[in-house]
This record gives sequence, structure tokens and C-alpha cells, in this order.
Amino acid sequence: MKQVWGDVCRQADGIRRGLNLIALLYDRNRRFHEGSLPLDHFEQEGFRVRSVPIGPDVIKQLEEIQPSLILIETITSTGPAMEVCGQVRRTRSFVRVPVILIASNASEEERVVGLEAGADDYISEPCSRREVIARIRAVMRRISLSDNYTLLPSVVRALGSKITAGDIEIDSTEMRISVRGNEVRTTDLEFRLLYYLVHNQARVFSRDQLLDAVWGPQNVDLRTVDACVRRLRRKIELDPLRPAYLKTVRGAGYCWRVSA
Repeated sequence: MKQVWGDVCRQADGIRRGLNLIALLYDRNRRFHEGSLPLDHFEQEGFRVRSVPIGPDVIKQLEEIQPSLILIETITSTGPAMEVCGQVRRTRSFVRVPVILIASNASEEERVVGLEAGADDYISEPCSRREVIARIRAVMRRISLSDNYTLLPSVVRALGSKITAGDIEIDSTEMRISVRGNEVRTTDLEFRLLYYLVHNQARVFSRDQLLDAVWGPQNVDLRTVDACVRRLRRKIELDPLRPAYLKTVRGAGYCWRVSA
């Protein structure tokens, strides 16, 4: 039986913080659409949920509960939920915390906007409970594996802990990126994608190949790669529209090239 997301939020307020804690962000100014995951289904799958209304103190509340994953319900690509997604990504303590957006009947453009805002995945309802749980687990599994980067031979195969490419330095041990001497914050996926491309300089990868190497075996739209590339370019390139490093090879994919 379906239950509105609002019921999930109200019932979840008393759940204590801990491992596999999901922060469910919602807009308090509107009624919730009917969601796919009643609270008891979250619990049956080993997750706990804490509701957080979207408002001026949302980041403070998130810092207090320290969730393992942030699930944001949104209705439009320009609403408060999308703004919060950007705020989360600009907050140092949440750089490695996965963010998933969920909305009813989201268009392709809305999904792209959400991914470019920093979301790790975008779930468009209606969808089955199994799919939502599978997507949550897939995203959390990626983050868990990346905590020990040496366990990802398909992504990190560097002989040393640091790679320098042009005026960009990547420290795989600390998972830090410096651009022209200044540290740049990235999401987990942005870091992994950049590391993979830089370590394989001058080699061209298709979007399918990058999905397999960085995202792993899961159902992810090819546009997710494009969105991640655009976010990286805004962070590392002097002119994102004319990238000096992260190149597009028309009809083939992407590569990392450093001019001599």
C-alpha cells in the first residue's frame, strides 16, 4: 500500500542517528506526492530515515545528524530542493555524502539539471520499491568502496599517491585536488572520474566505458557522465567552454590531454 512521503517524514523524526541513516529532505510548504517507499520498507531493508524540512537551517540540521545518504524530494528543477542540493555540495562535511534526487515524472531536462547540481543519482517516479532501494544501495556501495581506494583497481592504478597533470595535482591518498595551487572540492564521483581520465592521459573513453569504470554495473543514464564532466570543467578549467584539459572527442567520448 502506498504512503505519502509526508507520512514517512513525520514518522521518521524519532529515529536515532547511525549507520545507514538516510536524511529525507522535503519542502514543508507543499503537500507530498504519493511515494514508493513507506517507512517500514526502509527499515526492512536495513535503513533508517530522519526527516529534515528544507529551510534556512537545513545544513545545520544535516550536520547534527550526519547522514550516510541524503535523499531530496523535488518538484521542479528550479525550486528550493535544487538549491539545497547545491548547498550540500558546497559544504565540506558533505562532499563525500551521496545525494539522490527523487521526483514524479521528471523530464530528461530536469534530470540533467539535477545531476549538474551535484546529485549522484536522480530517481523519477513512478518506480518500484525494489528499484529505489537498489539505487540507494548502489550509490552507497560506491562510496563505501571509495573509502579504500586501493580496492578499485579498475579506477585507481597509480604507482604513487599523487599525480600531476599541467597545473592540476591529484592526491589519491587524501582524495584532494589542487588547481593552480588552490584546493578544489569535488564529489566522490567527480574525483573518481577525474582520477581515471588523468591516469589514462590521452586515451579516449566513450561514455559507456566511463560508466563501467567509474560508476560500475548499475542502470545509469549516459547523460550522467556528461553532467559530471560539465561540473568538473567548471571547477578545474579557466574557460569551461574551451577546456584545456578535459577534452571532448566528437563522436567518441572524452579524454585528458595536457599540451606540451
